[in-house]
Amino acid sequence: MRIGVSHRAERLSMVSTCQDRETVMRFQQGDVDAFDELAHKYSPRVYNLGVRMCGSHEIAKDLMQETLISAFRGLDRFRGESKFSVWLFQIAKRNCITIRRKDRVSPDQLLPIEEFIPTDDERQTLQIADWRNTPVQELLNRELGERLEGAIAILPPDYRIVLLLRDAEGFTAEETAQILDLQVPAVKSRLHRARLAIRKQLHRYYRDGEHSHD
Repeated sequence: MRIGVSHRAERLSMVSTCQDRETVMRFQQGDVDAFDELAHKYSPRVYNLGVRMCGSHEIAKDLMQETLISAFRGLDRFRGESKFSVWLFQIAKRNCITIRRKDRVSPDQLLPIEEFIPTDDERQTLQIADWRNTPVQELLNRELGERLEGAIAILPPDYRIVLLLRDAEGFTAEETAQILDLQVPAVKSRLHRARLAIRKQLHRYYRDGEHSHD
């Protein structure tokens, strides 16, 4: 089943990439309205990333608008050396950094990632299902959605954004590395540690019995 799902996801991704390429070409040939299709498709994704990285719907809306404006102004120069989605999220990432540096975002909890990941002993007791290959978005629609969002929110930003790009947005390790200007091994390392941190937080939820219904 996983193989079938994986192949289906790959086909959908290829179709989406082809559609984006055609839409970008129309825009570059003078069809300005073609950008509306791209904005309609990607604005919710950029907005959701902004909410989870900045913790504010108002700031996320500003991030989305600034990203779309920058993309509109720069799309004539886009040469298709990467996917349009990768290029767009590179812009979103830069805008996110700018917003955070302007002190519009509350300071994150200044704790190292080691504070969030389980120790060797704790790993032996974790009973949560292995969801390494499960997109975060699938879990968000279930009972643990709110708890999962909280666990993601307290991750250090450098780890949080890797988790979101890989597991929520579905970018590959290579694409995530391109968006964040990192090496692929660094992306894989941060993703692994972020997933361990999330698993630890969810294990506490199960252990304390907070998920049970009376």
